[in-house]
Amino acid sequence: MPYARVGGIDIHYEEHGSGPRVLVVAHGLLGSVRFADTFGLTASALGARGLRVIAYDARGHGLSGYSRSKKDYDKAALAGELVGLLDALGLSRVSICGSSMGATSALLVGQAHPDRVDRLVLRTPPPFGTDMVPARRALHALALSYQVLGVPLTARLAALRPTPARARRMHRLLSGQRRAAIVPAIRGFLAEPLAVDRLGTITAPALVLTQPADRLHPLRSGEILRARLPHVELRVAPTATFWDDHPAETADLIADFVGPRGRADLPRGAGIS
Repeated sequence: MPYARVGGIDIHYEEHGSGPRVLVVAHGLLGSVRFADTFGLTASALGARGLRVIAYDARGHGLSGYSRSKKDYDKAALAGELVGLLDALGLSRVSICGSSMGATSALLVGQAHPDRVDRLVLRTPPPFGTDMVPARRALHALALSYQVLGVPLTARLAALRPTPARARRMHRLLSGQRRAAIVPAIRGFLAEPLAVDRLGTITAPALVLTQPADRLHPLRSGEILRARLPHVELRVAPTATFWDDHPAETADLIADFVGPRGRADLPRGAGIS
């Protein structure tokens, strides 16, 4: 398994496909390369569509190393880790596909290092402003549960969902965490809100994928990004699980946006507005 040493942490990554365009995939909080299929998008699927794809586990997640201090997991630290990974792998300019927490890192790298970012794909972008309140409340409760009850019991309790399929998906994700790593990772990422005042400085074209009825990733985040990013395409799915449940269509959209043609005029998929 390949690792890169970044900021004193061994960062696990996988590489798939080949081609003139490089796409780095940054997962969301609690996610990892291993659990990519849980959210309907894998690096191998993107790699099969003519891209060189590098997917990595952020510190505290998956097979990457971790520290026990929450300050090592704030938004700036995670964005710096992404840049450090590019340096370690000798990548001067890439496109970035970030989901949730990974979308935050992608935005911050796009702000601070515009010369290194070709295109951005922001999948289920994080909440901004007051929209962060319910997400922060839910995730702090999850961190406390991990700390007090441990991983197995937290996974069983938090995975109680109205449908068996969602329950299995959540149990698999939540039970795959390490308590010593995920508690500071959650608390560190939630420490500071993501500011919106500098979003207009991002020059890279962006594709934003959102969905309704998601309290952790509200539709308003997509509207904010559409209003503030200079070059942006917003796609709103018809259901809360559309992107997860239609992995081939999602991969096609992303590959068409960042692929060799670099098309900004994406074809509209069935059921997507």
